This record gives sequence, C-alpha cells and structure tokens, in this order.
Amino acid sequence: MCDETMAEPAEPLEGQVKEFVPAVIVSSSLANCEKQIVFNHYTGCSEYSMLGFVNFLNENVWLSGTLLIIFGVCIGLFGQRWFLPITGAFAALCAFCAFMVLSSIFQWLNTTVGMIICTLFAIGCAGAAYWFGSRQRVASLLLCLGGGFMLGSIVEGLIIVLFSWESMVFYLIVTTGLMVGAGLLGCYHPQFVNRWLTATVGSYIFMRGWTYYLGGYPSEIEMYNMMAHPDSQPLDFTGLFWFYVALWVGGVFAFVYIQKSWAYAKAHEGDNYHK
Repeated sequence: MCDETMAEPAEPLEGQVKEFVPAVIVSSSLANCEKQIVFNHYTGCSEYSMLGFVNFLNENVWLSGTLLIIFGVCIGLFGQRWFLPITGAFAALCAFCAFMVLSSIFQWLNTTVGMIICTLFAIGCAGAAYWFGSRQRVASLLLCLGGGFMLGSIVEGLIIVLFSWESMVFYLIVTTGLMVGAGLLGCYHPQFVNRWLTATVGSYIFMRGWTYYLGGYPSEIEMYNMMAHPDSQPLDFTGLFWFYVALWVGGVFAFVYIQKSWAYAKAHEGDNYHK
C-alpha cells in the first residue's frame, strides 16, 4: 500500500547502489492456503493514476453510497423516458474508465503528456461508445445484460444466505439464463422489458448505495472470490440483508408504478425511446 510519508532515497551516483528502505508490515494472514501480507512502502505510490479516484471512493464510502443512491433514483424514475441517453451515458462512462485503467496498467499515464494524450483518446472512446450505446437495439441488449447480471447477484445472495451453498457454475448458469431470458422477452415486448428492467436496475443500485452506509451486504467481488475459493473467509451477511431485499423489491414496484403514473416519467412519442 502507498505510504506518502515515507521518503524515497535519492538516486545513487554511478557505481553506487540505491539505499534500501524496509517496508512497514500492516497486517498478515497466514492461516489459509492463500497467504496475505499487507505492508506500506513508497513504491506503492504512483504520481499519476486514474485508479487513485477508485481508491478515494473505497476510502470514502459515504460518497460512493450517495452517488449510487442518486444514480439509482434517476435510472428508476426516468429509465424509460431517458432510456437511450442513460444507456449511452453508461456505455460512455464504461469506455472512458476502461481506457484509462488500461492506460494505467501499461504505465501510459506516468508523464503529463501521456496523461493528456490518453485522456483525449478516452474522451473519443467515450463519445463513440455513447453513439453506439444509444442505438435502440444495442441499448436494449445492454439493459438485458445489466439486468440479468444484477438479478443473478440477488439470486446467488439469497441462496448463500438460505442454504450456505455457493457455486460459481450455478451462478453462471443462473445469470446467463436471466440475461438470455430478458433478451428474448425484450425482442417481443421491448417497452414492457425496458420499464421493468430499468426499475429493477435502478432499485438495485439504489439499494446497494444504502449498503455502503449500513453494511451487512457483501460486494459482488467478495461473492465471486468466495465461490472461486471455498476456503476463503465467510461473507458478511447480517440481518440487514433481508431489509435490503425488501428495499430492492419495494423499489422495483414503486419505480414501475411511478413510470406508468407520473406524466413526467412516462415515455412519449417524441422521446428517444421510440427512435
């Protein structure tokens, strides 16, 4: 981990060796098959990195939770009326973040010039992704994939809580089945699927935002790790899990009702949804 307070030794002169600075061990876990040692050192710091913002969100969970709550409400309420712009914006955000993360992995952001060039290319990728993602068929496909993924996470979470049984194969089967089922249903009843899936996705994001404040609901990454490594630590499910499930289900029906009843949330003939 990064330790900004640790000074990096000066570069040695020719023929000399750079001074060695030992790391500071923070914690260690050597009980299971996977050994883990966490330590702080100046080499863990990077002058330029888009991943720093991700770390900032991880350290400030209140901000992450607040953003998820706001995004969830917007998608749940206006997902059908602003379906294409929202889907295009989501695709643009994914493209921008993916390009910047890739640039960070290949160390293309280590200089100011490189960071500027990569940012410009990332903006171009985001623009292309917005245009592509805001096409009706592509947007419906992205919605079905996202909705199936989130439904699969909910189903797997319920199974782990009820039966204490986790299986990556089962999770992949359930998630794939939900994605395919939503896609097929969307081909025949697009408006129905768009309304219910935007309400489902919006409610799930809204619910996940509250988990950052209250805890008791493991992340999807933690679920994957537990399913892939049976000897990993048990997931942090608490009694709040059922509150989250009720909040998600209630949010789905509330958002669907609002989309159908509130004039400003309805999709009209002139909206992008019909293009």
